[in-house]
Amino acid sequence: MTTRRTRTRAAVVATLLIVLATALLGTASAQARPARFVPAGSISPTIGFDPAAVIEWRLEQSIVNQPIFVRVDPYFPGLTDFSLNNWCNCAINWFNHTTQQGGVAFPGPLPAGPIRTGSGDVSAWTDIPGGFTLIRGQGNWWVP
Repeated sequence: MTTRRTRTRAAVVATLLIVLATALLGTASAQARPARFVPAGSISPTIGFDPAAVIEWRLEQSIVNQPIFVRVDPYFPGLTDFSLNNWCNCAINWFNHTTQQGGVAFPGPLPAGPIRTGSGDVSAWTDIPGGFTLIRGQGNWWVP
């Protein structure tokens, strides 16, 4: 009976040690490396009025004064990510001077993910679609 208890205790202790070591050291698994965006610049504040905010009862967001921050990922060339401090009904019109391609991005309250702008010298300007843009935001950055 004593031998049986000793074996049971040894098995329980060994199991706990394996679980503890796995929890502390982790397990080997193949995982994709997450994108690591680094700051690349910013787009100057867009100033204007958004009537859609009044209709949707977002009165504190009807007057727009929003800078937009630009980040790029050096490990995945050609990607640009835009981030905001506050929700903005802004359209970011971007143009890559190196590849001669352009597009429009609409950042919202949730992260939309990176935009494939291509590598090179990128410039952008912002508007408030359906609203009144008093001062356009403008910016320029380099995408690896």
